[in-house]
Amino acid sequence: MPEKQEKKPPNIWYEGEVYLHDLPEIGKGLRALGRNHPELKAAHKRIGILPWKKQPDDFAGLVYIIIGQQVSVAAAAHMIARLHSMTPEITPRRFLKLDDMQLREIGLSRQKMAYCRDLAERIVNKKFRPADLSSMDDAEAFAALTSLKGIGPWSAEIYLMFSLGRADIWPAGDLGLQAGMQRLHGLKTRPDIKKTRQMGEIWAPYRSAASLIVWRA
Repeated sequence: MPEKQEKKPPNIWYEGEVYLHDLPEIGKGLRALGRNHPELKAAHKRIGILPWKKQPDDFAGLVYIIIGQQVSVAAAAHMIARLHSMTPEITPRRFLKLDDMQLREIGLSRQKMAYCRDLAERIVNKKFRPADLSSMDDAEAFAALTSLKGIGPWSAEIYLMFSLGRADIWPAGDLGLQAGMQRLHGLKTRPDIKKTRQMGEIWAPYRSAASLIVWRA
């Protein structure tokens, strides 16, 4: 009798109700880039549909990002699926009810447990309100996010792009983006963060849209 295969968990970046490219500002960026940058137009045509979906703009969205730090997409998807099996609705108060053993079963490290709990406590105690980020400009929101434990530049940029749908985010430190730039431009080596940041400047103020193409290039 053939061995039963485990059902592959969903990739959270591809799950959701709305595609990132259907958000007004990012869609506008894709159209502008297609008109003005032939290299991106050709890459987008070759790639086809850009699969990423908008992510929650609340506690759950930040927890997803913390879980996804320094692990593969597949590993993050497994952990998030386990978290949902324990508490279908991921809210600060529900998360704080999970004990160490449950969080270890999910696959969270002690450090990630501490980050998620600190975030939950800040929200419960009204020291941080995710909803306030929507009224901030990119720099203000970035500063507010990176003031949180466990949220560095990459995490803040991913949240700004995937959860808030900001138009001009360019996570130059992302290895996948760097590899995409190497492929897109036919470079012999993968550009570092400084070079990737410089190379992306030509696509401002639509670098979020450019990121979606470059990741798949």
